[in-house]
Amino acid sequence: MRNVAEVGELCTGCGTCVAICPPGVISMEINHDRGVYEPVITGGCDGCGLCLRVCPGIEVDLADLNMRVFGREPDDPLLGNYEACYVGHSMDDKIRYDSSSGGMITQILLYLLEEGLIDGALVTRMNPERPLEPEPFIARTPEDIIEARGSKYCPVPANVALREIIEEPGRYAVVGLPCHIHGIRKAQKFNRKLRERIVYHLGIVCNHTPTFKATLFLLERVGVKPEDVQGIHYRGEGWPGSLRVETGSGDILLLPEYWGSGFGQLFMPGRCRMCCDHMAELSDMSFADPWLKEFEDEKKGRTLIIQRKHPEILQKISGICEIEPIEPQKVLLSQLYNIYMKKKVHKLNNGIYHGNFPEVDSVDRIIFRLDPDRLKIPFSLKRRYEYLYSVAVSLKARKDFSGDSK
Repeated sequence: MRNVAEVGELCTGCGTCVAICPPGVISMEINHDRGVYEPVITGGCDGCGLCLRVCPGIEVDLADLNMRVFGREPDDPLLGNYEACYVGHSMDDKIRYDSSSGGMITQILLYLLEEGLIDGALVTRMNPERPLEPEPFIARTPEDIIEARGSKYCPVPANVALREIIEEPGRYAVVGLPCHIHGIRKAQKFNRKLRERIVYHLGIVCNHTPTFKATLFLLERVGVKPEDVQGIHYRGEGWPGSLRVETGSGDILLLPEYWGSGFGQLFMPGRCRMCCDHMAELSDMSFADPWLKEFEDEKKGRTLIIQRKHPEILQKISGICEIEPIEPQKVLLSQLYNIYMKKKVHKLNNGIYHGNFPEVDSVDRIIFRLDPDRLKIPFSLKRRYEYLYSVAVSLKARKDFSGDSK
């Protein structure tokens, strides 16, 4: 391959190549047929190959990157390297209620900025001029950080904003999904400015990113045309949250807990099916929803935190956040289905992609990840497939993990 334009469906859409390209001839553009971002060469490529070397879609050597980041192999094959686990939430009720799950990332960024520990943070908001498209940017004020709160359940080329970090001296935090963190860590191998200027890496636990088609499906479900959307918020309004759509006529529509019944699974990019990192293992801290029985009555939101570095930050924000330790095993339990998907089923998916079937047991062969977005069957049957698939994976995960722990 000469450049990332030839990566094809292995592209994660992270945007790292855009920022790192020496002549600056790469842009991320939406492929509307697939509903994802793809790299496009917009000028004369000099064939340096740097874009390929930093691309996390082609390869992520977790063993090598763990040694570079933590100086050791992972402490735990499922959680990665970590020092402690916590559950917490912002003590600012508005931040807590309006965020995806507890507001911890927002509160940490506000603290880092207000204390002068960073000059800016790489975050993402929805584009005010094109409200269905994300806008990665460097937040430099508290208002910027608050504007970017909440998850974005659509493709986000967050790392295009690394270009500003390269061009503007300072200390920065970055917030991203595992693939974004992968791209950043790989880019830091080749770019001294990124190594020195990014001082905090905050990772969001991720099963996959739904394509833009998922959002269009939801809009159709609530009877809103895409051109009528003035604003969209994927999470917020308490926990676990609702989709909030604001229209040009002033209407506000809420769709609670819409991610159930296979919403995202039906619109999963192919590359997400081959990812083995659910827990953002290369971040300094990872943040997740607390899908545990003890929190099933939670309404405002709490955040699970896997602290891998910087324990001092959690200590210093104790006055503005409520934080308490939680057993690592509970963190695993809260993410059981998704961890199983990433750590076991992905091996079979990778084998299928490369034309060979790994040695797996009969149950794994039954539950391997089909691509329902490409199945030429009615949508109602796809949803039933997703439900049965979820049940099968959950049962298999509980059986395997309970056996591993004995």
